[in-house]
Amino acid sequence: MRYLPTLAGYPLLTVPAFGRESYPNQSFSSRCVALANNLTVPGYAINVNIAEFLPANATIDHAAEGVDATCAAAWPAPPLPSDICRLVLRVATSNASEILLETWLPEEWNGRFLSVGNGGLAGCVQYPDLAFGTSYGFATAGHNAGHNGTSGASLFHRPHVLEDLVWRSVYVGTMVGKDVTRQIYGRDAGKSYYTGCSMGGRQGFKAVQKNPELFDGVIAGAPGIAVLTSHFALFGHAVNTLRSNTSDGYLTTEDWTVVQDEVLKQCDELDGAKDGIVEDVRQCHPDLATLLCTQNQSACLTSPQLSTIEALFAPIKTSNGTVLHPGPSHSFEVALTAILQSPEVANWIVEWWRYVVYEDETWDPASWTLADLFAARTQNPFDFDTLDADLSAFQARGGKLLHWHGQADPYLAVGISDTYYNSVLHTLNTTVSKLDEFYRYFRISGMDHCFGGPGTNYLGQYGMSAAGDSPDDNMLTRIVEWVENSDAPEIVRGTKFVNDSREAGVAFTRRHCKHPRVNVYKGSEDGTDEDGWECVEGKI
Repeated sequence: MRYLPTLAGYPLLTVPAFGRESYPNQSFSSRCVALANNLTVPGYAINVNIAEFLPANATIDHAAEGVDATCAAAWPAPPLPSDICRLVLRVATSNASEILLETWLPEEWNGRFLSVGNGGLAGCVQYPDLAFGTSYGFATAGHNAGHNGTSGASLFHRPHVLEDLVWRSVYVGTMVGKDVTRQIYGRDAGKSYYTGCSMGGRQGFKAVQKNPELFDGVIAGAPGIAVLTSHFALFGHAVNTLRSNTSDGYLTTEDWTVVQDEVLKQCDELDGAKDGIVEDVRQCHPDLATLLCTQNQSACLTSPQLSTIEALFAPIKTSNGTVLHPGPSHSFEVALTAILQSPEVANWIVEWWRYVVYEDETWDPASWTLADLFAARTQNPFDFDTLDADLSAFQARGGKLLHWHGQADPYLAVGISDTYYNSVLHTLNTTVSKLDEFYRYFRISGMDHCFGGPGTNYLGQYGMSAAGDSPDDNMLTRIVEWVENSDAPEIVRGTKFVNDSREAGVAFTRRHCKHPRVNVYKGSEDGTDEDGWECVEGKI
């Protein structure tokens, strides 16, 4: 895993190291380790687990520090990109809960603060994101959202921990992180930023909605908003729809490959390029009856299998016609069905209903119906769905929101982000051009959940994902440009590496359009030529 050098050639972030003038007779490393004994933050009960100075390229021993094994496997810490003061704190969030907060403070500080989010049901500090932030000189804080490990069992009969997961961990972690930043450098951070994807994207939206004063700029990717209202509807629906492997309607991975090939045959060139990527999945409405088997035909499907496909991709509605989920998009059927049938997703369903909704460890997901979904939606603890569309307070304080979502996301449907954007537009009773002043949304073609997929998925969104430092190539430097220089993004440029490996070199790049504009290919090559694409007006 390669990170960009500290303050890597990007002038906006290349600033004098702050703090030395405030402590001329004390080294940065000695100030750091002294915090083990004298760190206090007004209003918060804090225990210092670790206060250490670490040089660039140092590594963190997860096993020696007792990091939960599920976290060490999912979010291993890379070699440090710069010299840092590393603080590991336990911060009380109530009389019955606490967060584990890591704050990485680079000696060559750029004068800014960055908070990073979580993924899944949280429970882990995301070390690659901390490294990403400090590689650009940000004082960077991340937390475990109030519980240890990726299991939701920690939420069982623990409403305080659940409240941490929904919103409080970000608030407390940010408030303490900002104060620690002031103490080590001798001055407040000039501007504060946030970046996160999935659960982290939802956390970013929750901060914008509930605590708009926290951040000047927010990057929220593939947000898990409407999880209870919509996403869990699809996961539960899939339990019944995809059938067991003994059913006549069951499709194997090979069958789904046949389906995906047919979808791309019908939809790939709608954008003008035959490249295996559908630029706007909303336009893809394949007629899969063409796959019905006839005599002596291979690579085809039976009528029961076609019925399974129709049921899976249809909107999920209540008996009175209310749409709970718009239905998955097409063009990534193999990844979608693999995820919907994966043990990981099954665990999310099981754990949320067992430990939160019903508080019954014996609840059987095989019995799932829409009634179970309504129970979760009605409960919606601490507004976990995060659908408040009134962002006027964040707008009024001058905040900037950069929202993005992969269109080939098999976990969290891009259509939910589309719906939320429209909801904000209508709630604020505004126009796209006025909304653009503080909120911009990008639909990333061919991108999986947070990263990966056949499209150009290195956007500088978080972790190891920056292909360059230019604001067009890097969401982190872009949000800084927007907040501090009023240079708002019209496009974000993605990079696709050969076999998704930096070392193998760049395969192609593509500019992704600001919604509601869409990409259309007007070139004469194979679609990998960036300048062959043009952003044109699209639909809301």
